[in-house]
Amino acid sequence: MKSLIKILSKNKYFYLTVAVLTLIEGSALLLSNKANVTLWVNTHWSSFIDESVLDVNAIGSTFFSIVVVVFLWIEQGFRPALKATVCFMAVMLITQFTKHILFPGSIRPTLYFEEGTLRLLGVKQLTTESFPSGHTAASFAIATFFALTGTNKKLHWVFALLAFAVSYGRLYMSQHFITDVFAGMLIGVIVTSLIYIYYPEKWDQPVT
Repeated sequence: MKSLIKILSKNKYFYLTVAVLTLIEGSALLLSNKANVTLWVNTHWSSFIDESVLDVNAIGSTFFSIVVVVFLWIEQGFRPALKATVCFMAVMLITQFTKHILFPGSIRPTLYFEEGTLRLLGVKQLTTESFPSGHTAASFAIATFFALTGTNKKLHWVFALLAFAVSYGRLYMSQHFITDVFAGMLIGVIVTSLIYIYYPEKWDQPVT
């Protein structure tokens, strides 16, 4: 089993970025609450952000995860595709178990606030099964996978920021609370990292 310290050191740019994001979101929860954070994000909008969040939201979709796996299979073969599949499936199963078994019926912002309170973008608004955010968990699983298996470690903080953009988009579109995306981020990063640590012999070929 690979040393945890060695893995953190080798991928320090990615994990430091994740640590900063964790600190920011954790501080927001400590200094305020999920309702106030939702209202703040909802009232700070622009047409550019409107278009951007709709685009980056696709990164957290199941379809995008499938595209990543297929791309790896075509470009690099079965083993990298299998690695990605194991990570993404584990994250999805834990997320769905938490969402539907541990916290069933957790309400989303559109049900929490009175009608007309939130500015909505015209996308389909769900009302329950809010915790945790599946899109956020999936996007951070993808980000962590590429960060751990990639070669250009100094630039892998970009993966964390792209995943964070997905999580911010979920807040911006009023689909989730900050508690939901915070939990999703932790699930995506921790589960993928643990799989990497537990199966070190399966991660001997770089992705990028």
